[in-house]
Amino acid sequence: MLEARVNSFIDSDGGSEPFERLALDVFAYQHDRVPAYANLCERRGVDRDSVTTWRDIPAMPADAFKYDLGLTDERPHVFASSGTTAGAELRSRHALTTLETYRRSALAHFRAMVLPDNPGPMAVLLLGPSAESHAESSLGRMFSWCIDAFGSEKSAVAFGSDGNVDLEVAVDWLRRRAEGCEPVLLLAVTSAISALFDELRDRRLALRLPADSRLVDTGGKKSGAGDTRALSARGVLKAAWRSLHVPSYCCVNEYGMTEMLSQFYDDALLSRADGSLTPRAKVGPHWVRTLIVDPATLEPVADGEPGLLRHIDLANWESISAIQTLDMGRRLGRGFELLGRAGGAETRGCSQLLETIVAR
Repeated sequence: MLEARVNSFIDSDGGSEPFERLALDVFAYQHDRVPAYANLCERRGVDRDSVTTWRDIPAMPADAFKYDLGLTDERPHVFASSGTTAGAELRSRHALTTLETYRRSALAHFRAMVLPDNPGPMAVLLLGPSAESHAESSLGRMFSWCIDAFGSEKSAVAFGSDGNVDLEVAVDWLRRRAEGCEPVLLLAVTSAISALFDELRDRRLALRLPADSRLVDTGGKKSGAGDTRALSARGVLKAAWRSLHVPSYCCVNEYGMTEMLSQFYDDALLSRADGSLTPRAKVGPHWVRTLIVDPATLEPVADGEPGLLRHIDLANWESISAIQTLDMGRRLGRGFELLGRAGGAETRGCSQLLETIVAR
């Protein structure tokens, strides 16, 4: 069974079978079961049996998840994007029959990238969605799993169903944790942690969290999204040290999307744990491969050149594993540097690819 093979590949650190063989079997499975994907392959002149390497698996534009791919019927779990940039009517939707692979993949890579030094249970402060407050949020589901798996009984939530931070609760909780010895793990959307840093600055309050405390933020500063409070990546690092005495090597930014069940994390904590001195890069798990492609031709670029990120995610075994994004990046160290969203002429290749889905 394909699900069991993917789960085994995740659990075995990739030792259960070759990535290439599993990726090609996932592709064939999806080609046969997702009509919109088969249509994409046909329009691109790609026959199912002609694909012999994971690098040649046709990628579905991430924006195609905003349209009917035939994946939502009778699937009990549906995650939806926030819709902040395209409106609620064009929210991406990712439908699943099971959450088991998502849970395994989310916890395994979080542990590897955020907890490589095995700090033990941590007091978690959630400044972001949860499965309870935002049922359609894949991020909220992941955050809830992380609290259950890695959090102590002192963990708390300071984020409401309206998307706002309860700053009084957050500041009071942090004051109490700063007086103890248990390390703190902050899980936050970038706009929420930015609001907390603003509050601490306005109160002229600088706390000193226990050693080994760390911060995971996600979302970043999204130009044009109407969110002017979100700090830049460098701003988050500076504010974490100034306000909470959390050093930059204990701050990790996460990059993920509704259309994809796996995540990428800064390798700052991993580099510190293994003693390597490398530039901060986004690193994915062993069940994901990433290509960087030319925005116009969608062909791979030379190492170090900027381009669009294309991910092959085996955790997506029951939807679409090959995802073509509009995120720009360049190869760096053991992962890639995230450069932001493509715009204007840079989206031409992806737009033409999307037309083959919408116009079918």
